[in-house]
Amino acid sequence: MLLLDVWRTALRVQVALRRHGMPTAVRTLEDRGVRRARYPVPLLSRAVSRGLRVGSWQPRCLTRSMVLYDLLRKQGDPAELVIGLKEQASSSDAHAWVELEGRDIGPLPGGRGYRELTRYPAPSRPPSNDPSSP
Repeated sequence: MLLLDVWRTALRVQVALRRHGMPTAVRTLEDRGVRRARYPVPLLSRAVSRGLRVGSWQPRCLTRSMVLYDLLRKQGDPAELVIGLKEQASSSDAHAWVELEGRDIGPLPGGRGYRELTRYPAPSRPPSNDPSSP
């Protein structure tokens, strides 16, 4: 059942990315309902990494991260999707990973050695103490 969930979610992610582009596709995953089965986080992370691999081929980190992000959010976990660049980037190739309560949970290689560019859902801004702001 879990593997079927992983593949179904991967298909949904691919369709959303092709139709809407990344920011809108991610927002469509943010408001998912809670599913019945609850899986341990390490199990979900491994299921996504291993379940989407076909021989030596596997989808890019964005797809794997979005699948893990969606599965976690569907079971009620406050997962965050993070996009970043290498600390010493020589190109604009970005990497995606998922964090849960500040912990990097995959997919490999995770966020180590990467500088965050953006995060979904976007962190809420603290209220301003500036009296001139609306």
